[in-house]
Amino acid sequence: MTSSLARIDLATLAKNIEQIRAQLPQDLKVLFAVKSDGYGHGIEAVAHTAEEAGIEYLGVATVEEGASIRHAGVKLPVLLLSPVLPSEARIALDLKLTFQVSDLEFAQFLAHLAKQMRKKARVQVNVDTGMGRFGVLAENAVLFLTQLRRLSALDTEGVFSHLATADSELPENQSYTLKQIEHFESLLAELDHANLLPLLRHIGNSAGLIQYMDRVTSPRMNMVRIGTLFYGYLEVRRSWAAQVKPVATLTARVIGLKQLSPGDYIGYGRTYKASHQQLVAVLSIGYGSGLAPPLSNRGQVWLKEKYAPVVGKICLDHTFVDVTDIGGVSVGDEVEVFGLHLPADHLAEMAGLPVCEVLVPALRGAANREYNSATGTFLP
Repeated sequence: MTSSLARIDLATLAKNIEQIRAQLPQDLKVLFAVKSDGYGHGIEAVAHTAEEAGIEYLGVATVEEGASIRHAGVKLPVLLLSPVLPSEARIALDLKLTFQVSDLEFAQFLAHLAKQMRKKARVQVNVDTGMGRFGVLAENAVLFLTQLRRLSALDTEGVFSHLATADSELPENQSYTLKQIEHFESLLAELDHANLLPLLRHIGNSAGLIQYMDRVTSPRMNMVRIGTLFYGYLEVRRSWAAQVKPVATLTARVIGLKQLSPGDYIGYGRTYKASHQQLVAVLSIGYGSGLAPPLSNRGQVWLKEKYAPVVGKICLDHTFVDVTDIGGVSVGDEVEVFGLHLPADHLAEMAGLPVCEVLVPALRGAANREYNSATGTFLP
């Protein structure tokens, strides 16, 4: 197996869920974000683990992801965190997925379709408090929920918003986040006063929960959406959440060795020039498999209990690392691209990227995945 391999430790995932939930208010519900194929960890296996761990809700980006969860036999409620096309609505209704809505025309269409199918369409209202991506504007949300109430085929079970800068500790971004939370809190108070408050209310994501726990779990908010944190990474460092561990280990193989003399270049663009006699290993992973190009000449891998720095530009299918000071390197040796010895957030810092921009593409690009059993044995 000469391409990249992702080993997914579901026991660690279950432990991360248990440890984080122990820190949360007892009656707080949790939506586990399993979009983008479970952040590259495999949506079916992650969804099963979440269900077994007592998670109340799952979140996906597409109808196809919702279908994968249902076909895997997972019965948890699933929220579509992105809008769907009208042509996808019938399938989503059949799969009993929950729609996010912020457009009256689509809501009316959905209500009409649900009535035709003799079903109730579960919906949650997406409110834009400053993300600027999807959502009804906060100042129009009360009217919008009033209009939804008139659509008898819709079950408006929730209202939510999304934080834009919760992972930043810059004062101006913290101020922006707090303003978003305040806008959402004010809206919830208005909805409560108008007797329109839905069953589920949430704005907190992983970073928002870590940095603003008291605010995103305030009395009118009864759910949080967690993704990155359950997968073992903190977008913001706080001691209460630091016990989580990476769920995935990504490996590749040494598929070639190259001797460099002083003055030799390696890789595209001649971005690396040897200053002395060096031994370089060629690895079976590149940006075509999701390895972040900004790690060129900046990243490293873990090989034979030592760190080997990336040299030269990362190629489509290959990466070069300097193994001059690592004894006994041979073709076929396994290297850890990230995992317990070299967490993905450390690589992300080297690349100047958020951790998910390193973690998710590389896991999704892995040619193979193995999952551990309850005993810790890895299985395909």
